[in-house]
Amino acid sequence: MRRKLLPLLPGAVIGNGRMLATIKNTGELYRLFWPHIDQAQHLGQFIVGIRQTAPAPEGVWWLHESPWHGEQHYLNETPVVLTCRRRDDVGLLVEQADFILPEEDVLARQYRVTNLSDRARTLNLVVYCTFLIDESALYDTMYLELTHQTLIQFRRNIFLALKAPGYPLVGYHTGRRDTPGDPLAAASRGEFYGDSSTLRAGAGALAWEMGEILPGETRELTLYLAAASSEAAVLELLFRVSGKSGQQWREETAGFWERWLEHQSLAEGKGEENGAFRRSLMVLKLLTNRETGGSIAAPEFDPFYTGCGGYGYCWPRDGMYTALALDEAGYHREARDFYLFAARVQDPDGSWQQRYFTNGFWAPTWGKQIDQVGAVLWGYHHHFKLTRDREFLQKIWPSTFLGAAYLVEHLSPNGLPEPGLDLWEDNFIQSTYAAAAIHGGLRGAAALAGSIGAPEKAKKWSEAAETVRKSILTHLWNPDRQCFLRGINRRVSCYDYQCALDRGEQAWKDREPSGLYEIYWVEKDTRVDAAVLGLVFPFGVLEPEHPLMDETIKSIARVLGNNRVGGIHRYEWDGYRGGNPWILTTLWLGIIHALRGEQDTARALYRWALDNASPTGLLPEQVDKERGGPAWVIPLGWSHAMFILLHLALQGKLSFAKDKVGDAFSDTNRG
Repeated sequence: MRRKLLPLLPGAVIGNGRMLATIKNTGELYRLFWPHIDQAQHLGQFIVGIRQTAPAPEGVWWLHESPWHGEQHYLNETPVVLTCRRRDDVGLLVEQADFILPEEDVLARQYRVTNLSDRARTLNLVVYCTFLIDESALYDTMYLELTHQTLIQFRRNIFLALKAPGYPLVGYHTGRRDTPGDPLAAASRGEFYGDSSTLRAGAGALAWEMGEILPGETRELTLYLAAASSEAAVLELLFRVSGKSGQQWREETAGFWERWLEHQSLAEGKGEENGAFRRSLMVLKLLTNRETGGSIAAPEFDPFYTGCGGYGYCWPRDGMYTALALDEAGYHREARDFYLFAARVQDPDGSWQQRYFTNGFWAPTWGKQIDQVGAVLWGYHHHFKLTRDREFLQKIWPSTFLGAAYLVEHLSPNGLPEPGLDLWEDNFIQSTYAAAAIHGGLRGAAALAGSIGAPEKAKKWSEAAETVRKSILTHLWNPDRQCFLRGINRRVSCYDYQCALDRGEQAWKDREPSGLYEIYWVEKDTRVDAAVLGLVFPFGVLEPEHPLMDETIKSIARVLGNNRVGGIHRYEWDGYRGGNPWILTTLWLGIIHALRGEQDTARALYRWALDNASPTGLLPEQVDKERGGPAWVIPLGWSHAMFILLHLALQGKLSFAKDKVGDAFSDTNRG
């Protein structure tokens, strides 16, 4: 159906920490989230076109359709998106700037229309829009507020309002979408019937006259789309922003972001690389809820779970990597906000849910993952070590205490964490990555205990961490493949059990005492997995130059490297979305090489990520294994976080380059 938003990789993303929008590479507004960046999505369709009314009336030329063509890019690595659309056959050039005001929940769409023909012509700017408020087609009303010439649609306490100040409204029409009364077809012909309100599934079309435009002349018009909780509030908001021109707001928005980006003082290197670094910082801020500190993995693009389980949620694990990148880049306040969010949403038993909405509510889940507990505790300590923030330490200490106790209680007799979902969330196993995260988390908690004056806890947790480390070396090294195992004691389905047998893996089945069903296990998962890089970075189980890591790195590069387009796959026989190389795993390996002093190899992996970014420079989750370029999820926050970390590592400015494993958890201030 036309209104069902299926998975589509956006061209760009803009926002202000409360409002978030994604835009197609044609400039079409695609998704709009408010009052949080992850809930709810309110957009059904929003298209813009140009209509000539004189000398000869024409139908509407919708900008998102062919034969319009052009390009799209960010303005100076700020979330001001410039989209150029040109049609030589009708003699028009449209330069479009989309941005969301930093302190107001208003999306501005600035249009500069240039007449490329050799005759004067009168043009209208036409909008067709339909909002799916709260992702529902029920209980909404759309109407034209005639006094202010503003189109409003509301459902309960969510009001969206559209206005183009300074230009006369010369046509309007509201109706119910996907019915004979839908105004889209009539508006496309340049017909506006004047109906000013409709109930349920509202759709509206509006036309503003831009006046006569001479040959070579440019005319500018700005649309403002505002969100508020009442009619009075949304009209007052529009009145307030209408006091400045679109160009003024554009300059203020760009200036706000440029000042924020100037805060980082660690970025060096070539212009393109420094721009990508700044753009990655911008993305991480866009994907963070400014009021709570929670950060989403990516703007949601698959709400119907047609190809995945959704990405518009906050995983504690992903959030830690985001906070780690921000901390290393000098954005300590933003990192602190995430960790305080994590402490607030922690479960009473010390664990975390798989993922959350950024307001702290539980998100849809398919199981807890113990590695996330270790990751957050490790992150708490990393932030404290960088900042020496005693107030922060006091605030996260109760969470640290609960989390460390949870980890100790959930160690198996073999010294490894109990089986659970692995990093990639598709195996129930005692995974090497989870063991590395638990080791790092316990060592971090022990260091925090020492700082706060709890020596008994420091000793207990440090000893538990050392137990995990010894168990990793005892149980998880695979001499046959010269690489760490993906894990041991993997629970599998009947089908996977047979596949394991076919591959010659040691496998068995246990019949439950009830005799009603059987559980199938694989003793050792020998598949090479890039996640074992977590043993070095960030969790510090082994030093980068450790002999076992020498062999592991060789195995990962040999087995997981894509010989066609480059990059590193997640693990052997990965079938998710066709089994493509991932940006974050490639950058992860690059970070390890940089920490080992292997700059040329690290830089090649760094450049590969840049070369496979989107046209606007956004990093995807995966790269197409046959053609290269983005294959799935844009922008992925974790990819951008890893880019920031490798960028700093290549400059020798990553704090890890200054530590060895033996003192990586020392609380001595480096100065």
